[in-house]
Amino acid sequence: MVDLCDAVAALHGQGWVHGDLQPCHTIHTPDCVRFIDCSWSWHPHQLKASHLFRGGPPHLLAPELARSIHDGIRPVAPSIPAEVYALAASLWRSITGDWPRDYARVGIDPGKVTAPVLRQIIATHQIPLHSSDAWPSVQQVLAEALTAPAEDRPTAAEMAHQLRSP
Repeated sequence: MVDLCDAVAALHGQGWVHGDLQPCHTIHTPDCVRFIDCSWSWHPHQLKASHLFRGGPPHLLAPELARSIHDGIRPVAPSIPAEVYALAASLWRSITGDWPRDYARVGIDPGKVTAPVLRQIIATHQIPLHSSDAWPSVQQVLAEALTAPAEDRPTAAEMAHQLRSP
């Protein structure tokens, strides 16, 4: 987890965002973390965001990015704070086997709604986090990233630092 946070921090340090960060888009090798499926990666000062991109899996979308997509803002331009949210959501999914948000507690079956409807729900409703104690000390760090407003969300480097701490 720390290596992944460090890799995302290094990417962000260069001004890049992966754009579609999710559990299956990284490979952990003995030497480093490698990103795969980088088709939506972009650097705001070097490239224009694609008008084709509609966001990654809804379960991993930061509420502000889901709101932007729902409001029809194109191109969809993932930000570093939105990607930190996706990083935290991906790690949550990886350690618990569940998506971070507890859709059932608000009466939603995410398997029965379309991605656009799910994005709208994420954009407009406060959905609580799953209560899970798979790894409480780690989940506390992830919960901070998943519940903070974009402007207060920790960076990937800060998450790595918190995860390194006993």
